[in-house]
Amino acid sequence: MNASYQFAGLQRAKEPGLSVEECARRIHRLSYVEERLMFLQAAHIVTTPQRDLKGLLSRLQYEDGLHADLLKNRLTELRLSKAKSNSVPNDSLKIVFDEAMYSRGTVELLAALVKVFKPALLEAYRNYVRQTNGLADYESVRLMRQIIAEEEETLGLLEAAYEDVVNTPEDEELAGSWSATMEAMLNAAGGIAGDGETGEEVVRPSRSGAAFKVARRPERDSSFSSVWDVIHVDEDRVPERLAQMIATRLGEITIAEALAIVLLEVKGQPWSFYVAISRHMWDEMRHSLFGEAAAEHVYGDRSALPLRDFEIEYLFAMTPLELYAMLGIGVEAALMKYPPGKRAEYEFCRDTARHPLMTTLQDFDWADEVEHVQIARRQLKEWFPGDSEELAALAEKGMQFRARTRQLHPPSPMPDLPGE
Repeated sequence: MNASYQFAGLQRAKEPGLSVEECARRIHRLSYVEERLMFLQAAHIVTTPQRDLKGLLSRLQYEDGLHADLLKNRLTELRLSKAKSNSVPNDSLKIVFDEAMYSRGTVELLAALVKVFKPALLEAYRNYVRQTNGLADYESVRLMRQIIAEEEETLGLLEAAYEDVVNTPEDEELAGSWSATMEAMLNAAGGIAGDGETGEEVVRPSRSGAAFKVARRPERDSSFSSVWDVIHVDEDRVPERLAQMIATRLGEITIAEALAIVLLEVKGQPWSFYVAISRHMWDEMRHSLFGEAAAEHVYGDRSALPLRDFEIEYLFAMTPLELYAMLGIGVEAALMKYPPGKRAEYEFCRDTARHPLMTTLQDFDWADEVEHVQIARRQLKEWFPGDSEELAALAEKGMQFRARTRQLHPPSPMPDLPGE
């Protein structure tokens, strides 16, 4: 008999493995670490100048948020209350990530992620899978195998970014110093899984004395030029209208950056709120990457079109509530109207421009925006203290601020494009 599929192919079926209590203790810490990594990476999207790294951090903050969500759900199956599963498992571990939030610049951020947190997290997952009874604890093992696969892939991507960014002796010294600090603190807190020797007397806040605030001005590298705004183009001027649509997608990076204010500075909401905003942030960054992919495909140069600056001026001047009401109830809900709206943009790409890639990208952009409106309605219903009329008035106030800001400077014509 081939015993490889005995016990449904699950490992360590006849070994005691970990108890339910021990599994819950470890998963509690793992879920907390994933949650804090979500916030850490989201917080630094604004101040990370490198465009490609901004995109990667946007993806990773969302995936880590999803990992935390899956693990929190597993905790309730292991007899841990929902309130307990959303609590801080260890004060020293909290201090470690509070300090990490104050990583100075991209070099320190990448040093903390690549040299400390991500490898330690992967090892904690692998150790868990090696030590638990795979038959008894099947649900945990199944989740962790999925998470391990994603963490392995994204650690490789972060390592590539580290090689690009940490490229001088000064950067290497800074990265080494900060990673050593973070590693010493993490070890003193018992490591990711909490199974190491602790020395909690050395886990003290140094940089994190005040509450973290998201920067109110995004930093950008020189990948793209910028203009205040671009002149609207009618659909009968097909190549220019397509270019304008691509440029609009490209500019959604600013919305992704601004959503960091909502994610980081709104306190006291249910965990589901933060998962939803995390997803919204990543979607907006994906839409910017839509524009980048389309520009590279159409013009052979991802930087052929400029970014628009006017959105920085109003988005980063708003409170989190004003910002999200304006986006979700104002801008994105208006895009559901037809015509013009998202459906019309999709039909233009499909029927008039007849551009297969942009047709696909606009199709998914439309689907995402429908979901964003639903997310906003759900979250604002719980978050906003007033009634629906007051919420609509708040969104309209934001829309008026947006319109006034847009008119501060004249828009620019579309640039001369390759092939025209």
